[in-house]
Amino acid sequence: MAETTAETQTHDVQDEKPAPPQRWVWSAMDPDEREQRLGELTLWVDWLIKTYDVRSQIARCWYRHPRIIEHLTALYVGWVRTYAGDPTKLGLRAEAEWIKDLYAFLPRLNSASCQTSHMDSPAPQLTAGDDAFGQWLDEPPEFLTAPRAHPAKAQVARLAKEAEAAAKVRAARRESGEKKES
Repeated sequence: MAETTAETQTHDVQDEKPAPPQRWVWSAMDPDEREQRLGELTLWVDWLIKTYDVRSQIARCWYRHPRIIEHLTALYVGWVRTYAGDPTKLGLRAEAEWIKDLYAFLPRLNSASCQTSHMDSPAPQLTAGDDAFGQWLDEPPEFLTAPRAHPAKAQVARLAKEAEAAAKVRAARRESGEKKES
């Protein structure tokens, strides 16, 4: 009887689906959740650095850079979806795609100012209060005054005209071929 109970418990655990991964929005988390999630992310980042040997490509002080935290969060949540998410919602190459994403993100996971020790980045200068931006708006560039045009729609229109012209050429060839035969 004990074996049956153990077997039933094993099957129950195996049949349970993992909770679907949630999106992480750091600013929407309460402080306790933020601390817990950061701990989870830290364990995963340590695993990532060791497994993929990317120590020199991720800033040592990554946890002090909101930009890097956001990138690592996106990679982590994507990794969870790929390796622990619903397998029916994944493509055949999901794992390879995730690895490709990791290598695409690597250049964004470092901080040039923190090569030897952490340096706070200077506060970004906001565009809204910049005099040059105001002057640029006073003399609106073509960027702001050009009529609406979606580039994809414009390309489709060009292709349609080319296809129509090619069809006319083919029709003319057929018609001239018919005239020669008569």
